[in-house]
Amino acid sequence: MNAFSLFSGLAKLAAAAALCLPFLAHAKSSPTSGSALTGQRSAQIAVGPNATTQFLFDVSGILSYEAIGNAMNEVRTMNIGANARVVGIGWDVTLFADDPSWLSEIGVSFGSSAASFVNLRPGVGEDGPGTMSFSSDGIVDLVGLGFDFAVEADGQLRMEFFEAFNDFVGDWDGRWESGTLTILTVQAIPEPGTYAMLALGLGVLGVVARRRKAA
Repeated sequence: MNAFSLFSGLAKLAAAAALCLPFLAHAKSSPTSGSALTGQRSAQIAVGPNATTQFLFDVSGILSYEAIGNAMNEVRTMNIGANARVVGIGWDVTLFADDPSWLSEIGVSFGSSAASFVNLRPGVGEDGPGTMSFSSDGIVDLVGLGFDFAVEADGQLRMEFFEAFNDFVGDWDGRWESGTLTILTVQAIPEPGTYAMLALGLGVLGVVARRRKAA
């Protein structure tokens, strides 16, 4: 191993360690931070008594460019419903890392239109280039991990595809060859006050209807 390769490898490890620091806890104020979800496997889950909705997102052809927050990164959005809570994430994907980039550096950040909450790197542990498939073998329970989060009233789930270490400045390092991400959600339950306002509104409609009938 030459000096440059050794330096590059050490730099990658240092960058990976630094990137993992914000993952130790939820950081809901910054769009460039989040909790780590890295290569974990889990059986299919059922979250509470509330009905869940499952969304599938095709990642085929998405490129991995720079660190989180860089304008070059590919960002995708999906409407999952106003204030919906994301309670589970699964993946079944094939990734390609262009040498000297590593498969472990390819990631996607999940969040709302206002902030990032969970960062997923399916290939963590595969510190080398090439093509490889990764699967969660089901849905990872974000509630159990304390990583569940809610989107804003606009209903938009934001996914930013990023690189943990930038090997090619101004160009892509990796590619999501094929596969899907699975997002499991629970719809927001209205607050008791919302139900009261709804009942009041229905009551007013009833009074208006009776008055019209009498007239």
